Amino acid sequence: MDEQVISINSDDIVENLDKILDQSSVFKTNSNIDSVNCYIFYLNNNQLHNYKKYEINTTENKLSKKELLNVVLSNVKQQNKKYDLVGIYKFEINLDHENIKTFCKDQSKFDFITSYKSIQDIYFKPCIEMFNDNNSVILFFSTKSLAQETSTKAKMVKNKTKKNVRFNLKNNTTQGNNKTLRTRT
Repeated sequence: MDEQVISINSDDIVENLDKILDQSSVFKTNSNIDSVNCYIFYLNNNQLHNYKKYEINTTENKLSKKELLNVVLSNVKQQNKKYDLVGIYKFEINLDHENIKTFCKDQSKFDFITSYKSIQDIYFKPCIEMFNDNNSVILFFSTKSLAQETSTKAKMVKNKTKKNVRFNLKNNTTQGNNKTLRTRT
């Protein structure tokens, strides 16, 4: 049973790929994106706790800031726990017809993930229709660890009692909230 049923040579694959790319119209069709998948991952102490999948409609190849904010705010709570948004990523396969052969030979030259630091409009380029189903937005939510929560609470309590007071000692006057000006004697 060590014999191969069909022997395949890598040079044959490249030759056939050239024929398929030249004769097929599947890879040449660029189309607009009507919707994207949104994957939401919930993390507890850097462990995957839960995930969700949505399909979000786009307008003019754009996921608007308003729609993204709506998705984020509606998914902040999961199983009575409050999560913080820690990452926004876009996965978009934006290959041109000319680059498909290069991609098949060496995938390491291509990067399809874009990171966003804030909630903003996310644009998608019109691409080959076959790849549109793979375009997605990925959101990561995480809870704060107990140590982080206690340290921030301690800082907040400490800062609540702090009061900054400035004195103008160069002039012999002090101004308060009163309308009258007082002079020192």
